[in-house]
Order: sequence, then C-alpha cells, then structure tokens
Amino acid sequence: PEGQPLKAGVIGCGGRGKGAARNFLDAGPGLSIVAAADVFQDRIDDFRKNLKEQRNAELDDAMCFTGLDAYKRVIESDVDIVILATPPYFRPEHFQACVEARKHVFMEKPVAVCPAGIKMVIEASKLAKQKNLGVVAGTQRRHQAAYIETMKRIHDGAIGEIVSAQCY
Repeated sequence: PEGQPLKAGVIGCGGRGKGAARNFLDAGPGLSIVAAADVFQDRIDDFRKNLKEQRNAELDDAMCFTGLDAYKRVIESDVDIVILATPPYFRPEHFQACVEARKHVFMEKPVAVCPAGIKMVIEASKLAKQKNLGVVAGTQRRHQAAYIETMKRIHDGAIGEIVSAQCY
C-alpha cells in the first residue's frame, strides 16, 4: 500500500480481463489501468464501460487498441505492468514481448496450451528473472485468505485424516 503508483495495461478485455483489471485496482492505492487491447472493438467498449461503472475508472480513447497486433501498442505504452488475459494460445508470444520490453507481468492460466508454447514461456521466464521482472500467474487460490485459512485448518486436522480427494 505504501508503494509507488503503478500503471497497468490489459491485453484481453473479455470476462477475465475485466475481472483482473478490477482486482488490480482493488489491490491498493495509486493503481490505475491506462491502456487496453483486444482483437474486437466491442470487447474494448464493454471493458471501458465496466471499469467506469464498477470502479469509476476511465480510459483515454487513444490508449485503447484493437486488432491482432494491438497487444504491441499496450506493451509500447508507458505501463509498468501488463495483465495478460487473452485466450491462452496467444499468451507465450505476448509474454515474451512483455519481457523483452521490460514489463512486469500478471498472466492468467494456463500460460500455454502446447509444448512449444510452454518452452517459450520457460525461456521468457528465465529472461524475466535476469531482468529482475515480477511475473505472476493466475493462482488466486494460493493467495486468497479464505483458502489459506481453510488449508491451515485441514492440515491441523479439523476434518480428520484425509484418505481420498478429487479435484476439478
């Protein structure tokens, strides 16, 4: 909360992009969404409307980009953090471009959908580490206070010995 102001750009303005943008804005003071990109104009329009209604945040027309290469415009803008919320088959290329541009990244999961994409993410991650960039993948359950407390209780034996589990 006492950190420096941070500007984020969102790539992928559908449902998860909108949610991630709201999550970012709710994380503390001094945070703003200043750029957005999506392949489709209607997604940008809905994203902007949602931010205005839900968080009273407005995006300048000049900072909203559409098309398959719109992600490049967000990365080239004056953002500190890029939120990657596109369908996952785009993520490796977008992530690599962010790292090369020295941008911190939050990316949704899965981070890739094929072995070549995974390899690309791994290599870009190594470069991100060398550049001292922050990279976080969408692992909300690992950080959400209620889940952490629940797991602590389970590990402390609140429901007895676990003999089987099933996960979806």
